[in-house]
Amino acid sequence: MTMVLLVAVIAAIIFITAVWKIHPLPVLLLGGFCFGLCHHTGFQNTLELIATGFGNTIKNIGLVIIAGTIIGVFMEKRGALMVIARKIIAITGEKRTPLAMAMIGYVVSICIFCDSAFIILVGLWKKISRITRIPAAVGATALSMGLFASHCFIPPTPGPLAAMVILGADFGRVLLYGSAAALAAAAAGYFYSLYAGKNEILEADAPATDDDPGGIPFRLHWSVAFLPIAVPLLLIEGNSLAGIFKAALPPAVTSFLACAGHPVTALTVGAFIAVFLLGKCRQDELSAGGLMGKAVLDAANILVITAAGGAFGEVLKQVDFAAFIPAGAARPGIPALLFPLIFAAVLKMAQGSSTLAILTAASVTAPLLEPLGMTSPSMRALACCAVCCGGMIVSHTNDSFFWIVTRFSGMNVRQGLKLQTLGTLFSGLAGAVVILLLAIFVRAD
Repeated sequence: MTMVLLVAVIAAIIFITAVWKIHPLPVLLLGGFCFGLCHHTGFQNTLELIATGFGNTIKNIGLVIIAGTIIGVFMEKRGALMVIARKIIAITGEKRTPLAMAMIGYVVSICIFCDSAFIILVGLWKKISRITRIPAAVGATALSMGLFASHCFIPPTPGPLAAMVILGADFGRVLLYGSAAALAAAAAGYFYSLYAGKNEILEADAPATDDDPGGIPFRLHWSVAFLPIAVPLLLIEGNSLAGIFKAALPPAVTSFLACAGHPVTALTVGAFIAVFLLGKCRQDELSAGGLMGKAVLDAANILVITAAGGAFGEVLKQVDFAAFIPAGAARPGIPALLFPLIFAAVLKMAQGSSTLAILTAASVTAPLLEPLGMTSPSMRALACCAVCCGGMIVSHTNDSFFWIVTRFSGMNVRQGLKLQTLGTLFSGLAGAVVILLLAIFVRAD
């Protein structure tokens, strides 16, 4: 009966958010409330669980999301993203510009939403395509795959970050494993774009964007433009490595790295770099109506949805899912990881939103970690990556990113299904292979 109830609640969430287009915040809160009441948790206890889950999620990742959003907004408006893009293109050369677009997408989407980044960068690709005579479909697809891979796998993007908190996974391990899986996904997407896009001719009247980078003055050196991304990631990984080699390091060094590498500290350092080192900081940019105000509003929208997912997950934690797991599946490694991966993929295909699929799948997976034998730090991180991987499979007509890619690149629906939908399928499968291979090597952790 419990599983029937859970399926009904999740199906209702999918239908209401995907078909009726209701905002996920009230839907997730109401779904958790209805599940709690029907599961005989009690009216007051259900309310307390929802409040606890909502508050704990804000407490754990609120400042990280705010700092990450500030980094993204200031890097975009100060032209740092374009500097990074041109540097990568200079490294790869014009003949390999589709590879450059995949690399750009992989890097840029760590700090800015993939839909916004695609709108900004597709104008750059259109110019390159005309110069190099490489089919526009190739680079547009490669860019999309690179962006989507990082968006789904690498924190501090909201989906992976929320899943990490819900599953109790280590930030550094999720970052390490997720980066490897995202790299494989982006590479698969790049090779698919070369094959599938070479004979596709995009519509000549594709709408231009107001974010065409041609008029941005590029005054930043590329090394400075990379700093808001590179410094936080290095600090976080330094903390993870300090934990691994704790016995060999002086206590003072370990303590310093733990403080500096805490996600809040690391992302705050990145935010200061983005605000004060990427060009001259004007007072009006820090006002409520300036870039800082925009970043705070963007972060608030992300926060409330993420916290609602945490509230829903807190209610689900009261259910003993161990009884529903087949005896042979209760062991670490590949069999266990297939559960969250497939479940998240079904949710993604059904309702379109990667973030919502990742949040819901993580909430359902959290109480299953112990019966599935995934309680070690590495297995928790891989479970988080498996959920994120499922959230990448596949982007089709119920996904807003699908329409952004098709509209701004000039694809028709048939081309979008061929390039974007099948591309995300192959990319997601490549990421899944990496995650399952990692499980073989870390299962003894």
